[in-house]
Amino acid sequence: MAGQGRRVGRAWGDLSAAKCLYNLVLSMEPAEEQPDNPGEEEGPPAPWLPPDDRLWRHPSEMRSHPAVAGAGRGRWFTRWARSPQVGTWLVGLASGCAAALVTAGVLLASGGVPTATPITTTVQVPPQRSAPATPAGAGITSLLQSVDPSVVGVTVNGPQGEELGSGVIVNVTGKDSFILTDSAQFAGSSSDTQVQVTAYWGYVAKAHVVAVDPSAGIALIKATLEPLKDVSPATLGSAANIQDGEQVIAVSSLYMAGSNNGPNFTTGYMSDILNYIQPANGNDNGMFSMLVASMNVSSWAYGGALVDTNGNLLGIVTPVPGQSSQSGLTYVTPIDMAMADATAMMKNGQPAPHAWLGILGATDLSGPTARHLGVSAAVEVESVAAGSPAAKAGIADYDLITAIGGHPVGSVGALVNWLATAKPGQVVSVEWFSGDRRYSKNISLGTQPATASST
Repeated sequence: MAGQGRRVGRAWGDLSAAKCLYNLVLSMEPAEEQPDNPGEEEGPPAPWLPPDDRLWRHPSEMRSHPAVAGAGRGRWFTRWARSPQVGTWLVGLASGCAAALVTAGVLLASGGVPTATPITTTVQVPPQRSAPATPAGAGITSLLQSVDPSVVGVTVNGPQGEELGSGVIVNVTGKDSFILTDSAQFAGSSSDTQVQVTAYWGYVAKAHVVAVDPSAGIALIKATLEPLKDVSPATLGSAANIQDGEQVIAVSSLYMAGSNNGPNFTTGYMSDILNYIQPANGNDNGMFSMLVASMNVSSWAYGGALVDTNGNLLGIVTPVPGQSSQSGLTYVTPIDMAMADATAMMKNGQPAPHAWLGILGATDLSGPTARHLGVSAAVEVESVAAGSPAAKAGIADYDLITAIGGHPVGSVGALVNWLATAKPGQVVSVEWFSGDRRYSKNISLGTQPATASST
């Protein structure tokens, strides 16, 4: 029996296991009957059916059978498939499969087959990594590459000896580069004072003083720098866009920093305070509308650029005299005021008179207090100059200015920006709150005095 099974498997190796098993059952010869009496001789075995009537063949029959010898297994299988026995075999197989499916369905419906426990596959997801932050060093390097070409070294040989500082190219007209720097290094100087500038790329040139404005803390000088293609004026920003706590960078001349073995930049943060600096050390003029940055800078940074994180010029770094100077604070001339001065100096050789409202000190105001008044932000007055247009109109300490000339004033930078373009004698509407009471008056602006005192 086992030999017959092996023969069937070899003959039908290309059928499925189920078919082979079923063929085996159908094609087997009747089992040999065991004699009732073991002592009696067995009769001759029953002869095999003809090969075409069986589902298997003996190996000796495979070669001799004409259907196999002449055409191979493919034709033999085709011939077998057309034989009458196949129909009976297929009916039996289909009936068996149908019965198996019905039985399985009954078992599943009745719960006879245990439900397999679901397999949960845990997928290890790589940890999400945030994009690497740009290193501070790389950010500063990129910023300096854009700002450094506009910053020059300034050397002044005057009554006070040699003064070293920086300057910022703000305008190029023809071959002339106009450079803003601080006014302190020109105190007591005359028109023949020797001034020299050193460009970013190392070119050294003589410079001439165009004009000095101590009340704004700036001076304008002029030089011819070669080659002209390397001259790069600063990208101008505006004090109106300055936010309290905004990060800023003070940039000085690479030449001056290298000569003094120090850095050419310092980082810090802007304050929202507007200041008036009283005259000191024999100076005749106070300094109006100065902004404050929380940082300490080196002496060669005075006259250099204060820029935002995009490299836009916000102001000129300016030293203040005497007791007004405080550790950890650096004073800045807003670029709006400085450029208004520079434009007048280039045109007339002297600064134009500044419009005067009379606000000596102020700070930004926002949050619940501003919203209570129906505005998003305002400027809180901290000090009013005695006898000024503001004082005469009734503006006092702790009042809140909300608009000038019909335009909202939400920061000290916006106030400075507006005053930089105003003219003495100009009449403007000013809106403010004193407590919860709202005021609106037309005020005639005056001319900024040399000095002022608070009320």
